[in-house]
Amino acid sequence: MGARLFGSADFLEAKRLEEEASEHTLRAYRSDLNQFAAFLAAFVDGDETDYRGNRSRPPGDAPAIAAESITTGAVRAWSARMHEAELSAVTIGRKLAAVRSFGTFLCREGILDRNPARQVRNPKPDQRLPRFLTESDVDALLGFVDATPVGVRDRALLELLYATGLRASEIVGLDHDALRSDGTLQVLGKGSKERVVPFGGRAREALDAWDQVRTRWLEGNTPRRRAGDRPAREDATLALFLGDAGYRLTTDALRQILDRRLRESPIAKRVTPHALRHSFATHLLNSGADLRAIQELLGHESLATTQRYTHLSTRRLQDVYRASHPRARRNDD
Repeated sequence: MGARLFGSADFLEAKRLEEEASEHTLRAYRSDLNQFAAFLAAFVDGDETDYRGNRSRPPGDAPAIAAESITTGAVRAWSARMHEAELSAVTIGRKLAAVRSFGTFLCREGILDRNPARQVRNPKPDQRLPRFLTESDVDALLGFVDATPVGVRDRALLELLYATGLRASEIVGLDHDALRSDGTLQVLGKGSKERVVPFGGRAREALDAWDQVRTRWLEGNTPRRRAGDRPAREDATLALFLGDAGYRLTTDALRQILDRRLRESPIAKRVTPHALRHSFATHLLNSGADLRAIQELLGHESLATTQRYTHLSTRRLQDVYRASHPRARRNDD
């Protein structure tokens, strides 16, 4: 039995009920806290371990770890192990935020007097520009011809992903009734915040074709109910996009679909579904879209998050300037 933190189950339930955290968010919290618990169990025993709690000797059955074992020193040591494993600053920050939020919960419940993780700061993230596809890359990616049911689904899925800039979790979480006749989508984003996102004619055509296939797909697949799930048949009937076995499409399946279509395309790039989101924002900005409008479309809470794309636009303008202005071009003579 793996180590577990005292009160973590109550914490996750509070997140679900009070903050209406999504299943995706709860899975991330659970994974991060389980890793910290395994690390903490080894740390308390004085064993050498990595950030996931893989220690030098096999652990025995581990009862729930007392909340008092969570010290600032332990959290700092965990952060150091994550740095040693060369995790990105964003990943380390997310994991520390999970423990920090858990500490806040323990204080609120009167289990701890102060939050031991509050003094451990997140590492400063690298100022790397988000990866994105060029417009010709997108044309090449979406230029495949595949009239099979899977091909019709993949085209509708990727066309809509690029047309709307949705997060991977948002697009697989779409229900069929989220589609509106006026060419917009009702999207449930982070923190259960709703927004309306428009999509264009090509995505509409691809969705119309998928709609006919989807009906036959539902008739031909009767997924069995899985333990812990709401009835699979009900969920599949509601879902806009279906996986090969008839269940609602998952984010992992979305990544696999994109990987397969990239391998079949002439694009020599490995990108994630998030890169299509970045491409959506970058192409809008390069075409003159207002930054505030892009913020609304992406569902960013802060304009500062959206402003990353201005760096991409500025770089593109600099490239054009250097290539075009007579006083900016290099003298090759």
